[in-house]
Amino acid sequence: MKQIRNKARIRREAGAALITVLILSLCTALLLGASLTVALTTTKLGWNQSYSEAALQLADAGVNSELQYIAKNVGAANATLKSSQPVATSGVTAKLPGSSTVVLGRPGTITGYSGGTFYVYSSNNASGTVAWDGVTSPFYITCSAVVNKCWQTVKVQATSASLFNVYGIFASGDTGTPTVTAGSGSHTTIGGSGGVNGPVSQGGSCGFTAPTAINCNHQNHSSGQFGSGNVSSGGNLCQVDPPMIHPKTSDVCRHAFGCNDNDSDSVAYTACSNATCTNSKVYHYKSTAGSSTINTSNCTKYGNDLGSSLNNTDFQDCNTKPGTYDSSFWWFGWHNTVAVQTLIFEPGDYYFTNMSLLYDASKEIVIDPCAYASGGTAGQVRFWCVDQNAVANGNTSDVCQLPIKNTCKSGEDPDPGQFRLYYDKDGATCEFNHPEGCKDWQGNSIDTDFDYYCGVYACSKPCGDSSSKVGCTVKFHGTELTSGCGTTTPTSHGSCHLHGSMLCDKLTFQGHNKCEYTPSKTCEKDPCSGGRAVSWSCNGSYGS
Repeated sequence: MKQIRNKARIRREAGAALITVLILSLCTALLLGASLTVALTTTKLGWNQSYSEAALQLADAGVNSELQYIAKNVGAANATLKSSQPVATSGVTAKLPGSSTVVLGRPGTITGYSGGTFYVYSSNNASGTVAWDGVTSPFYITCSAVVNKCWQTVKVQATSASLFNVYGIFASGDTGTPTVTAGSGSHTTIGGSGGVNGPVSQGGSCGFTAPTAINCNHQNHSSGQFGSGNVSSGGNLCQVDPPMIHPKTSDVCRHAFGCNDNDSDSVAYTACSNATCTNSKVYHYKSTAGSSTINTSNCTKYGNDLGSSLNNTDFQDCNTKPGTYDSSFWWFGWHNTVAVQTLIFEPGDYYFTNMSLLYDASKEIVIDPCAYASGGTAGQVRFWCVDQNAVANGNTSDVCQLPIKNTCKSGEDPDPGQFRLYYDKDGATCEFNHPEGCKDWQGNSIDTDFDYYCGVYACSKPCGDSSSKVGCTVKFHGTELTSGCGTTTPTSHGSCHLHGSMLCDKLTFQGHNKCEYTPSKTCEKDPCSGGRAVSWSCNGSYGS
């Protein structure tokens, strides 16, 4: 009996232990389940955070893609081709979370990363209801990106960047002939980036250097462009396969005068000609001027209309610049002095079909963007030299042998952004020339540079243009070198010295020249080379 009672007790104790173990196991399972649930939730949240960050980075990349897209298509004649449009792309079905409409913009991906897609567009307004017209500044770039159902939208306010604030020089044509020609014995120093779309021709014993030389359109020119010898010490030689396409001068004119994108060149240049200020904003010194300081007390409107040709005869009725002529010099056998006649150009547009400004110590040109002579509103001075039938008209040579002075604010250097020369004479050459042996109004030899604070733009045949045009040429011709050919310290009796930027179909250099890239301070009326982000915002969401 005792054994039976012991066995029963043992069974009862075993059953109690089993129940205890089962209860403990259940509690452990519940704890493990909760832990797994927390872990899975944390993991999911972690992945979502990772996807969200990836989507944000992809949206940023989409904004950069749009800035590059704008720069690449700056030469497009139609505004709808200059940037991505705020419309749904055919075939796209993706929708932003909470929206019933298809996401707007140009779809894209990033090379090397196929896990997401961005959709980007540019607009005049922040809401994205009005497509960017290629002119308005600031404008907005909106990019939505999705990575594994996680969406991020980035909105950037951007300002237009001037074409003149990118390169020191750029020869954008490619017609089978050299786009940059450096003559034998010449020396040209580029301060800033120098770029080409076509071949380069360099004569013997010449020097042509830039801190950054860029061979664009390298896919069609594996040789014959800039080489290592064209890069200054410590500089860079860059190769880019596609060409850099700039708008034609006529495209710039269309936008400058509010013409439609599909208006002809003739319509655009007629608008330009009708707006010319050659008879209303040209000033000279008063006959009673007390000094040569340019202000309203010393200056008055020039009564003559300069017409469509700017040449030396246009100065003939100008009063003498105070302090430049002293007849007593003749009595004492001193240097023969001359009376300097000055034409002062106020802010506005000036339309010419020809420029022939030969060196004459008695002739002076002053660009007055500060409007000191008139007391009017400061602004850009723009020269337009245009002949759509230059070759047929025998009008293929324009020359400026005069140094050009610019007014500026006290204590500042002239702003090259306040003077522009736009040139459109296909098959013609616009030459800036520093003659040998020239003398000033007092009879002293001039051994200093002829300075030009401006931007020069001369594009009639962009790379890839299939028309029969041959392009415009700009030539810089300084005095011949006296020593130091091929060195970093050449000497001469004066160079042609550009302070600003020059973009042309073709460029030719002879003698001693300097092209010093100087960013424009004020250039809101310039053609656009793309955009520059000035503010940034984002928001994110998760879709199904």
